[in-house]
Amino acid sequence: MPAHRYLAYCHAKLPNAGLGNKLLVWAKAYAFSRLNYVPLHVSGWTRLHLAPLLHGDFRFYWNYFQPTREIGQPVLDAGRSWKVISEPPVEPINPAAEVIYEYSAVPSWEDFFGDIRAHRTEVREALMGMLTPARMKELERQQMPVVAVHVRMGDFLKLKAGQRFDQVGNTRTPLEYFRNLIGQMRHLHGSRLPVQVFSDGKKEDLGELLDLPDTSLAPRRSSIVDILTMSRSKVLICSAGSTFSYWAGFLGDCALILHPDHIHQPIRPEAVNRNFYEGPLAGPPESWPRLFLDNLKSVRTGEEQHCATR
Repeated sequence: MPAHRYLAYCHAKLPNAGLGNKLLVWAKAYAFSRLNYVPLHVSGWTRLHLAPLLHGDFRFYWNYFQPTREIGQPVLDAGRSWKVISEPPVEPINPAAEVIYEYSAVPSWEDFFGDIRAHRTEVREALMGMLTPARMKELERQQMPVVAVHVRMGDFLKLKAGQRFDQVGNTRTPLEYFRNLIGQMRHLHGSRLPVQVFSDGKKEDLGELLDLPDTSLAPRRSSIVDILTMSRSKVLICSAGSTFSYWAGFLGDCALILHPDHIHQPIRPEAVNRNFYEGPLAGPPESWPRLFLDNLKSVRTGEEQHCATR
C-alpha cells in the first residue's frame, strides 16, 4: 500500500438532502478513495432533514449503514490544520501529504452518475457491504417485484395548469404516465404483469394506479431497502428527476424506463445497457425498442414464477 495512504484522506461530507443525493456524494468519494488508495471518512448519514419531516417522513437513515471511518481519531484531529481540496476529479492522482480531499456537492442533474458510472460494480459491492445486519435481514425478507413503479411525491410539486412537464424540475410525474405504461406493457406481454408501487405518497393519492388489477402498494420499509428491492425488479419505471428512482436503476440489472421529457445522460454503463434496456418508451408499443421488447418477453409471471422456484 502506498505510504501516502496515511498522509491524506478523503471525506464524504454528505449534504442535508434525501438518500439518493447523499449516495451520489458518498459514491464519488468512495470511487476517489479507491482509485487513490486514500482512506475514506464519511459524515452526515444521520442528519435530520426538515422537508421530509414536514411531509410526514420520519426516516433518518440512522441504522442503514455501518460506520465508514477507515482512519483513527488522531489522524482526523491532525487533519483540522490540513489543506482541503474540494470536489477533485474522480480519477487517479498523486495524493499530496496533509491534504483532505472533500466531496459535498450533489452532481448536476445534467449527468448525475457521470463520475461513478464506470465504477458501478465496485460501488454496488461497497454499498451492500455497508448495510447493517438489520437492513440485510430486512432486504432478505423482500419479494422480488416483477414491475416496480416509483412515484415520487414528497417535496416534488404538482404540475400546474398550463405548465409543460419537459420545462420544469422537481415536479411530480403525472400518474397517467405510469398508468398508460402499465397498460401498454401488459398488452404486449399478454398478461397482467404484477405491479408494485413504491412511493412516499399516501395511499389515497395513488388511487389512479392502485385501482388497476394486480397492482399493490409496497409496504413501508427503510429507504435503502426500497431502493435495493426496486433494483431487483424485472422492469423499473422511474419518476422523472428522482435520484431515489435513479439509484435503483443504477444498481439494477433490469429494464429501466425513464420519462422521455427528462433524459440527459445514461445512468448505467454501456456494457449493462447492451443487455438491459435503459431509456424512454414513447409512441405505439409495437414500435418500442427491440431490446426492451426482448427484456419484456423474458419476464415470467404468476404460475410460471411459482413453478420455477419450487
